[in-house]
Amino acid sequence: MIKLTHIPSPRKFVGSSIRCSNAHVPSSTLRFCAPCLLPSILLMTGYTIRCVIASLALISASFAEKEVSKSADDSKDSAQAQEEQRVRPPIDVQEEVLENGLRVVVINDKCRGAVVFGVLYFVGFGDEPRNVVGISHFVEHMMFGGTKNLSSAELKSLLEKYNASTNAFTTLDITCYTHYCRKEFLDINLKIEADRMQNLLFDEDYINREREVIIEERKMRVESDPRQKYMVEAAFKILYLYSTYSYPGIGYVDQIRACDRQALLTHYNKFYTPNNAAIVFVGDITLKEAAKLAKQYFGGIQKKGEVKRERIIDPKQSELGLTYTMEHASKQIRMHDLDTIYNLDREWIDTARKAIIVEIIQNILSRGEDSILSQNMVDKKELVYAIDSYLDIRAFDKGRYSISAIMREGKGVKVVKKELAALLDNVLKLLTPELFERAKKKILDGIEMMEDDPQNVMQWCALNLGLGYSVADLRNIKELVTSIKFEEIKAIAKKIFTKKNRIMQIYSHPDS
Repeated sequence: MIKLTHIPSPRKFVGSSIRCSNAHVPSSTLRFCAPCLLPSILLMTGYTIRCVIASLALISASFAEKEVSKSADDSKDSAQAQEEQRVRPPIDVQEEVLENGLRVVVINDKCRGAVVFGVLYFVGFGDEPRNVVGISHFVEHMMFGGTKNLSSAELKSLLEKYNASTNAFTTLDITCYTHYCRKEFLDINLKIEADRMQNLLFDEDYINREREVIIEERKMRVESDPRQKYMVEAAFKILYLYSTYSYPGIGYVDQIRACDRQALLTHYNKFYTPNNAAIVFVGDITLKEAAKLAKQYFGGIQKKGEVKRERIIDPKQSELGLTYTMEHASKQIRMHDLDTIYNLDREWIDTARKAIIVEIIQNILSRGEDSILSQNMVDKKELVYAIDSYLDIRAFDKGRYSISAIMREGKGVKVVKKELAALLDNVLKLLTPELFERAKKKILDGIEMMEDDPQNVMQWCALNLGLGYSVADLRNIKELVTSIKFEEIKAIAKKIFTKKNRIMQIYSHPDS
């Protein structure tokens, strides 16, 4: 499943941007960790709280008598037993499909008094022809350029007036337009979205203006960053040899300049149709209410035709047995970074259960200060300042597991590679049932913390639907996590962490 993660430093290779890029709506860049479940910043907050509690317990125990310590241990065992018996309620996800194919998905929470919703189109960077890379992102910009009924200025005014916040993002597999509004403003916002679904204007002046905005975005995000400019785009061409997943979502300057009104209109007409869309509601709304509103504003929109998402699937890289190495030095780079990337064959991650298994492995091995790699590489051997990881799962092809280390000055890259490889080649010996149970609890705690933020829940739901997971998967996610067995993670870890499956290492460092 998918997890919203904290915003890493822009110098890092790990991660793929979700671009909130239209010029009229306050924008930001979020990072999404494709197979994970929830915001890691929430996980880290939860972990910090547990660390504080654990530290206080240790301090108290050091001054206690043995009998008191024994009593504390008994209490701890009792608390653990209670935790194991605690029933975690499912997430209340419901769905109805309209006659024209539009999916209406609702997560009801009556205590909110407001609603977050996103209109989700199943089209992203991976759906783009080779000669118009970046067109999905371009169309996202055009969705704020006005319709046959609203000028761009009128559209901007309405969005600002009737929403606490509104935005848009494009990923590898979806494009989503989000609103956070009071319940009484749902009508006007849904009317706007229905208008944009069928009546987008594609004004030539607006196209020309946004073309320059997108080119400036590329300069800011790619051209000014040596890692992005010289390594990331090249790396993805190696990781995805034939797949359209190898393309940069922002596009190439020459193709952005060549993209004309007809190309944009063709892309829009192919993918912006109710049978290729979903509306995800989170907050003070029932499925009955949401379906009624969707029928009122979208029910009369006809399908534009059946949508075929044409994808080229790469061969299994685990069968190639090749490890690519890349190195880049630049005066703009301030730290020594080493990224180690493992292949995730499609059949290892093609269900929600399998994706969660990989996330559990990530939590044990390389996620957080209590992970195996952090405790060994950071604390014990003091070879790196920090170590973290990123999981990348896509809707139609293989994924990747990237482990990123910020090396200490004076520590040779050969030494760090050797020590890291020694740990990764012996993962099966490092995994324990205790670490497994702790990782599952961390994930479950994080899911429940995520449920307190409707915007996070909406994006989590939308992104997982984009990966092809079902409403039942989302509803029963806690039960799914709980049911996973230790033997399952050992079986998948055995496939991932082999020398043959280590497909790339990237070393970037200051130019001395």
